[in-house]
Amino acid sequence: MKSLVSVIMGSHKDYMTLKRQKLDEQNTNQRFLLEDGKVSQIFKGVSVYITGFTDPPSAVLKEIVLRNGGSVQMFFSKTHVTHIVASNLPDFKVKLWKNDMIVTPLWIVDCDAAQSRLSEAKYILYRTSENIKDMMTKNEVNIVKSVSKNIPETTSKDFVGEFYSNSRLHHLSTSVSELRHEVSRLQSQYHPSYMPTNRKQTASVIVHVDIDCFFVSISLCSRPHLRGKPVCVTHAKPNDKLDSYAEISSCSYEARKFGVQNGMFLGNALKLCPNIITVPYEFESYHKASNELYRILVEKTPYVEVVSCDEAFMDIVELVDISDETLIQEFVQDLRSQIHSSIGCTVSAGIGPNKLVARMATRQGKPNGQYVCYSEESVQDYIKSQPLQNLPGIGRATCHKLELQNFKLCGDLLLKSKAELSDLLGPKTGETVYYYCRGIDLRDLILKHERKSISVEINYGIRVETIKELETFLLNLCKELDNRMKAEKVSGSLVTLKLKERSENAAVEPIKYMGHGICDNISKSVNIANATNDGSVIHSKVMSLVNSMTLIPRDIRGIGVQISKLKDSSLDQKNFANTNKKISKGSKDVPICTSFQCSVPEFLGHKNTGDVKNIIKNWCESPEPYQVDVDKVDEYLSQLIKYQNINFVQELLKFMRKILKERGVPEWNAVFNSTLQNVQRQIHVILNGILNLEDL
Repeated sequence: MKSLVSVIMGSHKDYMTLKRQKLDEQNTNQRFLLEDGKVSQIFKGVSVYITGFTDPPSAVLKEIVLRNGGSVQMFFSKTHVTHIVASNLPDFKVKLWKNDMIVTPLWIVDCDAAQSRLSEAKYILYRTSENIKDMMTKNEVNIVKSVSKNIPETTSKDFVGEFYSNSRLHHLSTSVSELRHEVSRLQSQYHPSYMPTNRKQTASVIVHVDIDCFFVSISLCSRPHLRGKPVCVTHAKPNDKLDSYAEISSCSYEARKFGVQNGMFLGNALKLCPNIITVPYEFESYHKASNELYRILVEKTPYVEVVSCDEAFMDIVELVDISDETLIQEFVQDLRSQIHSSIGCTVSAGIGPNKLVARMATRQGKPNGQYVCYSEESVQDYIKSQPLQNLPGIGRATCHKLELQNFKLCGDLLLKSKAELSDLLGPKTGETVYYYCRGIDLRDLILKHERKSISVEINYGIRVETIKELETFLLNLCKELDNRMKAEKVSGSLVTLKLKERSENAAVEPIKYMGHGICDNISKSVNIANATNDGSVIHSKVMSLVNSMTLIPRDIRGIGVQISKLKDSSLDQKNFANTNKKISKGSKDVPICTSFQCSVPEFLGHKNTGDVKNIIKNWCESPEPYQVDVDKVDEYLSQLIKYQNINFVQELLKFMRKILKERGVPEWNAVFNSTLQNVQRQIHVILNGILNLEDL
């Protein structure tokens, strides 16, 4: 059996045998590390191949399989794989693997939880190839539904402005930057002699302040009749029903009693709480309340760290007797009362010797309360009783790894050394968990911020059909970036283009209307010789990045432009003006490059067409296709199209079709059809044409 790579390296059988032996050894070693050699056997004889996006992630699924006596294959092979694990698959892969066992990740998770190998019957992803028709029908319905709604055009000059004026995430991200500037101004106003570098403290009393249900609380200030009722803030309209995918950004505690949570779709929330009341966003009110919150805090002490629009840290060590917890409690109580009287929202607070303990104590004080955990004894007693998922910054995957080792509480890890946790979780995460589960946090308050980058990103409502439309949208986006840079009085010299491209296994239209769905993230950067804050200059650089990529415009679901390596623009106005003048003057003579190279690419180190055909011939005659080889051929054909060598593209496709037609193997035919579709797509995008298939 031969693959593309093995043809030029020697016997494929020997190569794959050695590779599989190496992977088996790695799996065996990892299994030993995971459980000190003690593993269950519920997956004995099971060999899985994990593909695409999964929840939980593939790394977690791999650990579960290995821990329970199974094996994991890095490459698909009908001989070695017993189960394919996936959450979704593209059309051609469903056809390719129609006779194989394809299960969802939940099968692995449930088997592990039950410590028994469960029947795969209810976990099968696709039972027959007929599922393809159903899947395509659903996608077509979604497309028709999306077109029928009245939404602003992505390329409209008003789209960017309207998006940011109605975007909750934009408000949250920009409010932090604005608040940091405001805090700096207030520090100078209330504490003229304050400098972030002149702080010398041997101890701290950190207070974490958090406004309860901020967005909802602000809405209830003007709607007192809704107090005590289940309320949520969302973009949804009052008549939206159970099929609404509008996201809830904030919900009242009355709604949470029914199981409603922040981030939940409104349709799901209505199933849990049919009487829930929706209210719109009020960004101007949020802005005023945030400014007032930080005014109150900074008036008392300059040692304030901005966390978000409704959350802050402050050090009151210079304002209270740190040996008297009663005085500390009284100070925080008066602070909360002042905030409540001023902005009309209840506030919760946590008090501790560091940021970690203070933040976790706030959880204990919610809602509308406070909790002090300051003495060394109380800190140790409190932290060791806390679930690991309560540690800030410790994600779900890390918690899952620890739970698989039967560690659920912080106290369970006190007997583990730093080295042991680093081996299990990695050096950085292991060290963090080691200190956190002991209530130790060495971070100081961040009192001075130096902005390192400015970006504009939109990941909702992005639908473009052509490169020209993409260029128009990017021009509007760069104008927005221009405005922000000039407002900040900075310029930058490193431009980064960020794109979200629909994953191959993702639906054309996601369940959230005009959302981005499951995407692959693409990022590419280019340096500018002289720092700039001119949107037109940035746009020209961004388009040079676009022209260097092979993109399918209609699959783009998110677009962002970032500029970094910032400097004060007022210090370099002369050079900045000269740079813009040169670019403007030369713009007619030096257009953006949109042509492609006209050379012949290499294929596995070979340029000779005869050698390339021999490699592909050997591959097509092997018993089964490997995905790594499919990707390599698709990549080579894409390069040929990019270099406009269409004659050889047609020649290779005819060559492959002739070999595969003689063999008549369904799996290989599915691979060829997929390759053909990829070629047509690339020709349409790059050359705005279509390949003649009459001779194939």
